[in-house]
Amino acid sequence: MRALVLAIAASLLTWPAMADTNIAGHWTFEALVEGGCTFGGTAHLERTGENAFKGELTARQSCPTLPEDYLVRQDCSASQLGNQLSVRCRIVEFVNGFESEFYYPDNFTLTIESSARLHGALVSAGRTRPAEWVRDERGIS
Repeated sequence: MRALVLAIAASLLTWPAMADTNIAGHWTFEALVEGGCTFGGTAHLERTGENAFKGELTARQSCPTLPEDYLVRQDCSASQLGNQLSVRCRIVEFVNGFESEFYYPDNFTLTIESSARLHGALVSAGRTRPAEWVRDERGIS
């Protein structure tokens, strides 16, 4: 029981530190999807408030069973609570690939590990898949 109390106390001590972590800037992301498909892309987050961000992401999905790859540009908003980041997007444009009612916006629920790495899940089309965001070489803005 004592170990549990110490673990909870330690996590509460890191809460303010994660809230101060700068996550604005350029990111690359990947998610594990099934069917031999690959999924990844780039994102940019810009702080708009104490715990709020806006941004854009471009996702690329390639599947051997589809006639062409998808490249989809999306506008996003994100909210941060402690070390948790919720990213919600809406499709703006199908840059490549036919516009499809079956391609849903790419949303993410992430844990802020550091200013260079976020991990969690891609939440799209009623499914949750492991995902990771890594700071792009362009860095923090």
